[in-house]
Amino acid sequence: MGSQAATTEGEYGPGTFVDTSFTPVPKECTRILHYLAKNSPGFTQDAAVLDAVKFEGLDYPCIPGPIKSQAMTAVLHAMAGIVGQEILELKGQSSAGPITINTDQAGLYLGTIPLFSVDGKDSLELNASGEINKVMPSSNLGDALGNTIMYRLQAIYPTKTPGVWYDWHGSTNPLPMCKAFNIDPTKAPKTKDEAYEVISAVSQQYSYREIEMIMMDHGLCGSPCYSPAAWRETLTGKALARHSLIQYNVQKQCPSTPPVPFPISADKRPLAGIKVVEIARIIAAPACGAALAAMGADVVRITSKHLVDLDLAQFSLTAGKVEAELDLTTEEHRAQLWKLLEQADVIINGFRRKSIERKGFGLNALLEMANKRNKGIIYVDENCYGPDGYYAERPGWQQIADAAAGSSYVIGNAYGFKDGKSVLPSLPISDMSTGATGCVTTMLALRDRAKYGGSYHCEVALTKYNTTTLEKEVGLYTRDVVAKLQSIYDWPAMTPDQHVIDLFYMMVGQWKKKSKFFQQEKLWVEFTDSPYGKSLKILAPMVRYEDPAATPRWADPPVPFCFHKELAFRTPPMDDAWQAHKQWAAGVVSKVQGLLNERPDFQSLRK
Repeated sequence: MGSQAATTEGEYGPGTFVDTSFTPVPKECTRILHYLAKNSPGFTQDAAVLDAVKFEGLDYPCIPGPIKSQAMTAVLHAMAGIVGQEILELKGQSSAGPITINTDQAGLYLGTIPLFSVDGKDSLELNASGEINKVMPSSNLGDALGNTIMYRLQAIYPTKTPGVWYDWHGSTNPLPMCKAFNIDPTKAPKTKDEAYEVISAVSQQYSYREIEMIMMDHGLCGSPCYSPAAWRETLTGKALARHSLIQYNVQKQCPSTPPVPFPISADKRPLAGIKVVEIARIIAAPACGAALAAMGADVVRITSKHLVDLDLAQFSLTAGKVEAELDLTTEEHRAQLWKLLEQADVIINGFRRKSIERKGFGLNALLEMANKRNKGIIYVDENCYGPDGYYAERPGWQQIADAAAGSSYVIGNAYGFKDGKSVLPSLPISDMSTGATGCVTTMLALRDRAKYGGSYHCEVALTKYNTTTLEKEVGLYTRDVVAKLQSIYDWPAMTPDQHVIDLFYMMVGQWKKKSKFFQQEKLWVEFTDSPYGKSLKILAPMVRYEDPAATPRWADPPVPFCFHKELAFRTPPMDDAWQAHKQWAAGVVSKVQGLLNERPDFQSLRK
């Protein structure tokens, strides 16, 4: 199947490529799957395997704008399913059967965070009634967004430079940004609209380059809203372009470790028995951990009550995990983490580059541990800007990746705004899709560890996902398609001032009014034993195999952050099983060698 869409250039600004005709989402997914497979080192190139994936759903996407985010995330989950099939074969399990991916669910997946209901009431109803604060433990994010000024320090603003807008991101503590730009948070206006005007007036005192330097000098989060072409010309854009979306490498700077077979258990999911330590917060890396947990992995997420997190994520992204607390500023807790890591197959680092390394848990430290135990480790780095380049260690969030890569620029243009006026994509798309990318990458590394041995470093970047969706080979929807989607879902106006939480509820509200997604039971999973109520319903895992026993699922319900008191994997240590496997393998080798020595007719095999 061809992997190149017919496109025209420039419709949504410099460096944009728009399809000349519309292809229904399920069919388009198959084309994009072939393209990503071709450009993903280590991924199968078998066309029969790729074509065997069944994409099903409506012809049109349920996400506003021209970017094919729904098709992209459907394809990433299909790729995870394909690697899962390869792992099942390595484990000696009979085929799990064909993979089915519901493309409508892929659109909903991008809105996972607010897509939950507790005892029959969805997030919109719980938020409107105020009950959300009773069922949701707080991580103090409310303090970070505590007044109108602090809330609107996550928005896109005009600058003194004509045609260039800038994405300000106050992060989980906007006070340093207030101080850097002489904005007094104690004098916050009553309304968010008024607060936006206050910050907009400040932003327009500076060129975008001046804002960028102030942000850099103070270690703050922000980015100009580049066009796709302008981003590709930056130093970091050029550095990131050298890397593929799916990127993992065996670590050759350390001694090789032997192949590690996948654990065999009664649980038939691909990653059953694989142990993962997730050190992360907010969305992208936790989404990766949740996807691995659905595949069967035993995931322990480490966070701290001292760190602000996204409270709404507790209802979904903690599914299937042990949620434990450690304060890595203390020697005692660092020692506890090392004890856990010594048992782990995978570590997910969701903090910016070098951050966790300064606490002693960088790549080289984990490789040294892996060498001592003679069992390879998979080290997953998830960050904003990728593995190298000028901004590699710069802090960043999903909104920053959207601005940097050109996604916000394209969305603003598609909504009819001119002169670079930019708007966030409607959901934390790069966050959730980077999580899916991390899942694929981790599974490929685990597969190769089982086949060839060694330790692997996986690199996953928010901005890389964004730039991939804007490539010519992927293409963008036409303005007619964008208008068609608007006519179907009737979304309220989306503008530069809106916070991602505003967009959450806007999207869910229109899906409720204009679709039948919430009545399709196969898209959802219900837990009757969660800490949140008698019934917690969330979006189900994306991958479906023909064999229900192998199909991804969460064994345990979502729980609040730092919920579990015991810091331990659920599955027992595999040392005994590992030794038993080595003894079994040695016995097989010994028998084969005996046969070669005893049977003259086997002499040619010895040679």
